[in-house]
Amino acid sequence: MAHTRILNTPSDLHSQDLAGTHKRAETVSVAPASNTLSTYDREGYVILRGLLSDEVRQAAERALRDLLGPTGRNNFEGFSTQRAYALLAKTRALDPLIAHPQILGLLKARLHAQPLLSACLAINIGPGETPQMAHADDGFYPDMRPDARHGLSVIWAFDPFTRENGATRAWPGSHLWPAHREPAETDVWRPAVMEPGDALVFHGGLWHAGGENATQDGRLALTAQYCAPWLRTQETMSLAVPPDIVRTLDAPLPSLLGYQIHPPFMGHVNGMHPNRLLD
Repeated sequence: MAHTRILNTPSDLHSQDLAGTHKRAETVSVAPASNTLSTYDREGYVILRGLLSDEVRQAAERALRDLLGPTGRNNFEGFSTQRAYALLAKTRALDPLIAHPQILGLLKARLHAQPLLSACLAINIGPGETPQMAHADDGFYPDMRPDARHGLSVIWAFDPFTRENGATRAWPGSHLWPAHREPAETDVWRPAVMEPGDALVFHGGLWHAGGENATQDGRLALTAQYCAPWLRTQETMSLAVPPDIVRTLDAPLPSLLGYQIHPPFMGHVNGMHPNRLLD
């Protein structure tokens, strides 16, 4: 391994980056307020209001609308819902959202200081769409509960989110439910009512679903899902975003895409830090 030193104890071993801290760049994060964290811990989600400037929001919206694909292939994707994947390979307009300082602060506080971007997709719920199946974004990981600190998700609004047009449905406190419990008809959900530029941030164990769209207009959102650095991501980001594009990205986006080491050496390439592939 490159740039190693002799280690004396197992705990020392597991805390060190044996593949080298190649060109580690400082990233800017904003620590969340205590009431934000208490709401997140209690309810399983929190809505952050007005995070984007008009310029950033409008550029991101234009890019998303240009990239939207066909409607879904099944009830989960939504037969009246358009989606688009591998977004960081296709536009730079979303970079400020994926690595937004307030999102990075929440990730550091409640998930991990060096998370991975697990999924990044656009979702446009069209008129007539039916309610989505309730699910937890961490549900595919084994042994998700009761701890469930595997993931954190963010849904950015580009249209107003209302009960009528398919605002995300959230079951408050459901991230604390025991294994095998699912939402029942007696469990009350809430719509995540938002304005463009707001962000719904939620625990990976929270039960939620896209809502029914009973209006004549679409409901556009960007969904970014993050996971702890020792877990496999939903999208294979090293294939979805080629190295030639990653070379152009500012920190911390390469790290979010997997160009990082989880100590002592998870993520190395030929014994060295993956950032060497970008040189």
